Amino acid sequence: MENRENRKKGIENQIIRKKQVEIREKHPFYIWESITKNPRILAECLDQEVVNQVNRVAEKIVQKNIEHLFLLGTAAGFFASIAEKFAFEQIAEIPTSVYLTSEFKIYPPMNINSKTAAFFHSHSGGTKGDPEVVKMIKNSGGFTIGITDIQDSALAKCVDDVIIGPGGSKPEMPATRTYTSAIFRMLQLAIALGKIKQGEEKIQKYQAELAQIPEIVERITEKDISKLQNFVNVCKECSSLFVIGSGPNYATADEAAIGFSQSMGIPAQSFQLENFLHGPIQTLRSNMAVIFIAAPGPLQDRALLAAKACKIIGSKVILLIPEDIKLADEYDLIIRIPSIVTELFSPVVYISPLWQLAYQFSLQGRGCHPDYLSMNNPKFKEALTILK
Repeated sequence: MENRENRKKGIENQIIRKKQVEIREKHPFYIWESITKNPRILAECLDQEVVNQVNRVAEKIVQKNIEHLFLLGTAAGFFASIAEKFAFEQIAEIPTSVYLTSEFKIYPPMNINSKTAAFFHSHSGGTKGDPEVVKMIKNSGGFTIGITDIQDSALAKCVDDVIIGPGGSKPEMPATRTYTSAIFRMLQLAIALGKIKQGEEKIQKYQAELAQIPEIVERITEKDISKLQNFVNVCKECSSLFVIGSGPNYATADEAAIGFSQSMGIPAQSFQLENFLHGPIQTLRSNMAVIFIAAPGPLQDRALLAAKACKIIGSKVILLIPEDIKLADEYDLIIRIPSIVTELFSPVVYISPLWQLAYQFSLQGRGCHPDYLSMNNPKFKEALTILK
């Protein structure tokens, strides 16, 4: 009996290995395909099918006289919500709160009523606990909307309305294109609401910029990656890494830090700029690296000063900055982003080179598997099964 089970397991492992070989003959990893597909997926968000969904939700929000938005998600979905909040408050002029979905359920805010709308971020639409929170909000009179890529998912079936992404399902575990696609659709919604509330003339500049984003992301994705590969060599002995952002790009720092932790096999932490300067900066050593997301905005100069300070301390420093910024100091890696990208829309763009950098690290084999993370490790699989 035991021999039969062993033979069965051996055959199953052979099938798995064969499938992995077939995948790698097509392309080394699915995640790289998703990163390179990202510009096309963003462009498809501008197609009429998605635009119609966005406009329908915007009209319902206005009809229902919604006065407060809740943006809910887990992991990448939660990070996307952080980026989106700024657009809804500045473009749509609607007060917006961001919650981790599980904590929203346990510690629900007092102001859930018929004047509130809640957005649920879940690529698969199958995140555990989402339907229960949807029901809770509906029972309080709130309007519920799913931000997902799967039409027939559990989430799509239980919410009042849905905005479906064009990318469909993905075999790899990391978010990549699904993260930026969700933010992009929500930016479209903020603009649609802004048009209704403020008039098209005031919102036209936002719409024009958003239309350029897919092309800008494509230009960044197609850039020569030799610089990124060189930085991998510089940082391969690093013991830890910090990713620093502010405003909408605190979301970018969060999303990137997870990617670096997985790909480098070392701790990577995200911090808001001032929180980093009031503590963690004290821990810097020469075998540590810091990434600063210095996008346009009121805190850009502060981020540049902080980067200079970290370089003086002796750590390795990466800067993401607009193309028109002149620097007097040298850094270990400078990634330049087209200057036309404003702060509100920058999270969709600034994450792209960080994904590419994390991918280059993952090819070194120090961290998790690029596509499956730690799920091809039996101990992790057993541990995560218990947690679920």
